[in-house]
Formats: sequence, C-alpha cells, structure tokens
Amino acid sequence: MSDEIKYEDAIKELDEIVNKLENGTASLDESIKLFEKGTKLAGICSEKLKKAEQKITMLTKENNDD
Repeated sequence: MSDEIKYEDAIKELDEIVNKLENGTASLDESIKLFEKGTKLAGICSEKLKKAEQKITMLTKENNDD
C-alpha cells in the first residue's frame, strides 16, 4: 500500500473494512487481513492529516508575518 493513495480514497476503503468487520461474516483469517489493512490505512490517513495541519500552520504563520 502506498502513501500515494488519496486521503478520501483511504477513508472510503477504511470505512468499507470497518463495515465488513462489524458485519461479522468474514472468516478469522480474512478478518485479520482486513484489520491489518485497516491499521495501515488509518496510519496513512493520520499522517496525511498531520502534514496538512503542519502546512496550514506554516501558511497561517507566513500570512501573519507579512
């Protein structure tokens, strides 16, 4: 899985994984794979949000310095 995935696509896929896990119809092995993929997607989303927040903070600071 690449960090190149768009935030919106990662959230959509993460939501689908959560729904599958909550449904309870997946086998144990499939559930573990889904959980692992979901954890990676959550990490990607978190990192993208962190970078966006840092960029907004930087831009706001630059605008206030002018």
